[in-house]
Amino acid sequence: MAKSIRKLAVVGAGTMGAAIAACGARAGLDVVLMVRGKAEESGRERAQKAVAAILKSGEMKGSDEARIRAGVVCADMQQDTALLAECDLVIEAVAENLGVKQSTIGFIFDNASEDTIVGTNTSNISIASIAEGMDRERQCRFLGIHFFNPVRYMDLVELIPHAETEKEIVERVRALINDRYGKTPILCKDAPGFIANRIGSMALTSIMNATTEMGYGFAKADALTGDLIFRPKQGAFKLLDLVGLDISVHTVEYMAGADIPEYEKPFRNRPAVLLDLAQRGYLGNKTGMGFYTKKKGPKGTERFVWDYEKTEYVPLERAKVDSLAEVRDKKERLRGLLFGDFPETAFLRRVVLEPMWLAMKAADEISYDFRDIDAAMRGGYNWIKGPFELCDLLGAKEILGLMEAQGLESPAWAMDKIEKDGAFYAGAAKPAAAYLQLTDQRGVILENKDAALCDLGDGVALFTLRTKANTYTIPAAQLMLAAAEEVEKSEAFKAMVVCNPGANLGAGANLYEVAAAIETGQFDMLERGVEDFQKANLRLKYLKKPVVVAARGQALGGSAELMLHAGCVVAHSELYAGLVEMGVGLVPSGGGCAELLFRATEGLQYGQMARIIAAIDELVLPIAQAKYSMSAEEAQKNLYLRRGDFIIAKADALLEQAKATAIRLADANWRAPVKGTVTAAGESGYTHLMATVNVMLQGRMMTPYDAVIVEKLARIFSGGDALAGEPICEEDVLFLERKAFMELCHNEKTLERIKGMVATGKPVRN
Repeated sequence: MAKSIRKLAVVGAGTMGAAIAACGARAGLDVVLMVRGKAEESGRERAQKAVAAILKSGEMKGSDEARIRAGVVCADMQQDTALLAECDLVIEAVAENLGVKQSTIGFIFDNASEDTIVGTNTSNISIASIAEGMDRERQCRFLGIHFFNPVRYMDLVELIPHAETEKEIVERVRALINDRYGKTPILCKDAPGFIANRIGSMALTSIMNATTEMGYGFAKADALTGDLIFRPKQGAFKLLDLVGLDISVHTVEYMAGADIPEYEKPFRNRPAVLLDLAQRGYLGNKTGMGFYTKKKGPKGTERFVWDYEKTEYVPLERAKVDSLAEVRDKKERLRGLLFGDFPETAFLRRVVLEPMWLAMKAADEISYDFRDIDAAMRGGYNWIKGPFELCDLLGAKEILGLMEAQGLESPAWAMDKIEKDGAFYAGAAKPAAAYLQLTDQRGVILENKDAALCDLGDGVALFTLRTKANTYTIPAAQLMLAAAEEVEKSEAFKAMVVCNPGANLGAGANLYEVAAAIETGQFDMLERGVEDFQKANLRLKYLKKPVVVAARGQALGGSAELMLHAGCVVAHSELYAGLVEMGVGLVPSGGGCAELLFRATEGLQYGQMARIIAAIDELVLPIAQAKYSMSAEEAQKNLYLRRGDFIIAKADALLEQAKATAIRLADANWRAPVKGTVTAAGESGYTHLMATVNVMLQGRMMTPYDAVIVEKLARIFSGGDALAGEPICEEDVLFLERKAFMELCHNEKTLERIKGMVATGKPVRN
């Protein structure tokens, strides 16, 4: 087994260097952030400022700042060189300049130990050119390690060995990126742009040139280049503004002058509009002006878009793609537009087919496996489908024929592959998953249309949803209750895991179901459904066998309440958990209020009333503002996770870790919690909360109807009619939740909020 990397140094404290260091410390590594001193400022001071800046930025929001500050040692390149010899890996993250990088890497090797691995975080420069002139002993320990920006959120890290890099060195770095950073390491060949930037930069160049050559506006182009073509939903130009036009100019300029094949050069024409905006200093969101901008006007903040013919900003008008708008299936809609004869057809053929064609032509030059190109585009550019996946989805044989008609000749290997197998992934199935998958279950035990209980093997049952966006419905709650009964009585199972498909645990209740029940007056059915959900959650909490929830992405509303009742949670570090029912005019009613109240006030007695009131104050205000955690660490701080729950970096490993945890808990003679009581805050707690509400109402920090909802929360968390100091049990709080929920369902303003959220995805502030 390769020696693991435990201590890391990053040399260079720009945005990328500071982020690589901070994310490493967040993952539990010992990190040195080293930078050269400048003028009157030492390297240590510059590194400290870089850490402070990255913590202040949105990139590290919700992270455990204390852990990061404690984990990063700030160092000076002149005074602290001895620290490099203590490190297993040193990553150079200085400016994208060959001479600067070679000089810095030489300094690192001169001061590191003889077995230290050295990597360069370059996005474009050839690894072989950087390594030129090095001793072979140094070359063996040197490779490219290309993180993508923002480091915390981008999944891809490209690993680029050169001819002399030892395989064991690559494996050690791969393990670090996969296991500690929780990212997807992709092995790339040392070619210009590597994989993601080679294909991604050409895709963006293609879109920019096609937009201006065909006379499209940027809003219209964005409507055509988002999820319609299985790429990030905001569209190309909003994405360019987000990344920064200066970054795009650098990549475009580099690729235009790089040593690339002749067939590719015609597609590397520098987009004039990009260069023009960059020269004006309009660099996107970082400067407030790019392809789009915002201005304050009589109607408030208004959005404008750049008109490249008038060379000025004009009011933004919403653009629509009316052709085939009635076709709801995304694949069929795109197929229809590509193979049809619509106003958008010529544009879409260019922007979809050109990068797909390049991926085929350059596959052998840039990758060791064409499937890595798909993974790189998903992880580095957030494409929903990589080029080969999209080709298969749309019909590979027909797509190659369409390319031919466009003058894009497919390479022989691609034509042979499709002629033989009919698709890129036929006969070359995706490699076996590295971790346990939902599809690995061994059969269904119980099921209905919205959920299923399956056998996950090794005595572990799996409960999983089948609803759109993993919403909780009345049938799902009913099956959850039945599943708990089945697992507890069955000799075949010793534990249960809850894990849902997709990127999120779930967004809570099915609002369509709630709205329909309110509009048709089915309040009794709705109340029974709420009661079923409460019963199911309590059943999970007090099950005599351990229940482990695998939580990732969004865990909002009812999904957070389910998680709160688990015996244990295995959470991905990027967990966004919160009780956000306020946004739809409701209060949490699946036991979330009760569970948080019991966690926050556990052990507090009547003589500690000030602490009890302070605790419920900290609970109610975030719920009143529909706030959610920005990380698993913050979820733990806010009591959505307990200290005994687990936080892991690798999202793909969640189900496997949840199953392993469930088995360990069962084998350690799991004991369910014992029901108890907490001390009610009573009228004094209610009065305190309402005083805060009145201040927020007068300060226009909430609407009058917000205040109505928060009054219900105040009653729930203070114990309703209970006297201050009186013990109350979970059932008391659950009754208050249910009562408040149903009262709000009878208010037309709640229905307005629910229907508004369903229609627009945004809260209505009535």
